[in-house]
Amino acid sequence: MLLKELISLPIYANAKVVAGHDGMTNSVQSVNIMDAPDIINYLKPQELLLTTGYAMKDHPEALLSLVTSMAKVGCAGLAIKTKRFLQEVPEDVLKCAERLQFPIIELSLEQSLGDISNYSLSHILEKRTDELHYALTTHKQFSQMIMQGKSTEDVIEALALLIDSPVMLMNAQAGLLFRSNSMTEELYHKLSSELQAELASLSPHGSFTIPLSLQQSSGTFYSTAELHPIVTFQLEGYLIALTSDISKHFSNLTKHAMEQAANVIGLELMKKQAVKERSRRYKNEFFSDFFDGLITSEQELMHRSKNYDLLGHPVYISVVAKRDTSFDLLRSSSTLESDGRFISERDRHYNLLKSEFSKLDLRFVMFTKNEYFCFLIALHASQHVTEGKESKFIEQLKHMVSTLGELHGIPISIGVGNPVSQLPHIPLSYKEAVEALQTGYDARKKQFVQPYRAKNFNNLLRLIPKEELKEYYEETFKDLLSIEGKERSDLLKTLSTFYNTHCQLAETAKQLFVHRNTVTYRLEKCERLTGRDLRDPVESLRFRTAFSMESLFMAD
Repeated sequence: MLLKELISLPIYANAKVVAGHDGMTNSVQSVNIMDAPDIINYLKPQELLLTTGYAMKDHPEALLSLVTSMAKVGCAGLAIKTKRFLQEVPEDVLKCAERLQFPIIELSLEQSLGDISNYSLSHILEKRTDELHYALTTHKQFSQMIMQGKSTEDVIEALALLIDSPVMLMNAQAGLLFRSNSMTEELYHKLSSELQAELASLSPHGSFTIPLSLQQSSGTFYSTAELHPIVTFQLEGYLIALTSDISKHFSNLTKHAMEQAANVIGLELMKKQAVKERSRRYKNEFFSDFFDGLITSEQELMHRSKNYDLLGHPVYISVVAKRDTSFDLLRSSSTLESDGRFISERDRHYNLLKSEFSKLDLRFVMFTKNEYFCFLIALHASQHVTEGKESKFIEQLKHMVSTLGELHGIPISIGVGNPVSQLPHIPLSYKEAVEALQTGYDARKKQFVQPYRAKNFNNLLRLIPKEELKEYYEETFKDLLSIEGKERSDLLKTLSTFYNTHCQLAETAKQLFVHRNTVTYRLEKCERLTGRDLRDPVESLRFRTAFSMESLFMAD
C-alpha cells in the first residue's frame, strides 16, 4: 500500500510528516523495527523503518548517513520516535530528506513500536488479501466472457466500465485494434501521436506509466496512461488505460484489473494463433507433398486443391521469396525453430509479405516450404500473361521488394517460375522459381526479382512425350546413371558445371570448391561411362539438352 495510506490509519493518529512530503506516494511492502548501528545492511526496498534512534543518540551525524543510504536502497520511509533518545530530527537531515524526496515521520510516544509494526503489517496483509481476491474475481469474469464466446472487444469494454477509464488495445506497431466507447475517436487521435514514439522505445516486460497532457473538447483532462504489454511468443501489443485523476494511477486494484485483462487477452490471442498455425501447417504440408510428387492420386489433388480455390483457372504462376541473409547462420535449423526470437521474426516476415502481396490485386495462396515463402498465383481468363502483362507484374514485384527493404528492413529476393496451364504442372513452375532465385544468388545479386529465363526452350521440350524425353536422357548418360548415391551426384554436378562454365576447368573447380585434378578425373570418368567426347560440340549440345530435360520428367 502507499505510505500516505498507511499513516492515515488510527494508530498513526499523532504522527507528523516532517520532511519528504513528495515521497508519501512510495509503496510500502513491509515494516521493520531495528535500532542497530548497521541497520542499513538489513533493510530492503519498499520497507518502512520504525526506530527510536537509540543507536544514533550519541552520533546525530549517523542519522544523515542512514537517510541517504535508505533513499539509495529504495526504502519507503523512516518513522522515528523523537522526544526520547533524540529530541528532534537535525535540520541538515530534514533538508537532505526533502531534497531526496524521502519521507521522515515523527511518531508520538503513546504507541509502542511493536504495536505500530503489528498493526501496520496486519493492515498490509489484509489489503493484499483483498487485492488477490479482486484479481481472481476479475480474471474469472474476463475468462468467463471469453468462454461464453464474447470477443476481445467485449473484454475491453468491460474493463473500461470496471476501472471507469477509457481503454484501448494497440498492436506492436501502435495501430489501433479495439477501443472502448469511452475512448472517443477524438481522444484516440490525440493520444496516438503521443504514444507513437513512446511505444517504439518500450520494453515488452512489465507495465509502464506515461505522463500525458490531453484535454477533450468536453473539458475532461487526462494526465497519465497506464500500459500493459500483451505478450505471447512475441509482443502482440499494449493494453492502454487513461486516467484524469492522478490517484487512480496509484490504485493497485486498477493495475490488477488491467493485468488480468491483459492475461486473458494474451491467452485468447495464443488460442487464435494456435488455430491459425494449425491451418497454416496443414496448408504447408499439402503444398510440400504436392511439389515433392507425393500426391499421386489426381482425385486427391483435385479434392484438396478445392480448399484453396485452385480449380478452374487457365493460368498458374509460382513465385518464391527468401530473405537474403538468414536470421543466424551459426545455429542449426533445429535450434532456429525452437528459438522464439527466430519464430517471431519469421512470422513477421510472413505477415508483411502477405500484406504487400495482397496489394497486387491477384488471387494467390501463400505457404512456406523449407526456407522459402511461396506464392501460387491463379489467374482468370481476363488476366493474360503476355510479355507486357508479365513485365508489369515483375515491376510490381520489384516495387514490393524495395518497399520491404526500405520501410521494414527486410532484404527479400524473389524468383518467378513460368506460367503453366494445368494443375499437375504447378510443381514444375515452382522448381523453375526456385532455380531462378538461385540463379540470382549465384550472380551475387541482392534484393532482386529474377524470372526463369529458359522458358522458350522448356516450352518446346514440354511438347515432347515424357517417355521419349526419358529415353533420350538415359541414352545420353548411359552407364553413368547406373552408379548409385553420392558418386553419381558428384559426376553429374561436375559435368553440368563444366558446361555452365563453357568448358573451363579452372572455373569449374572454383565453383565446386574442389581441386582442378579432381574435376579432370571426374570428367574423364564421365567420358568412359557415356562413351562420348565431352568437348565435341554435338555431344555438348546433347548433354545440355539432357540436363534441361531433368526437371520436366522428374516433376511427375
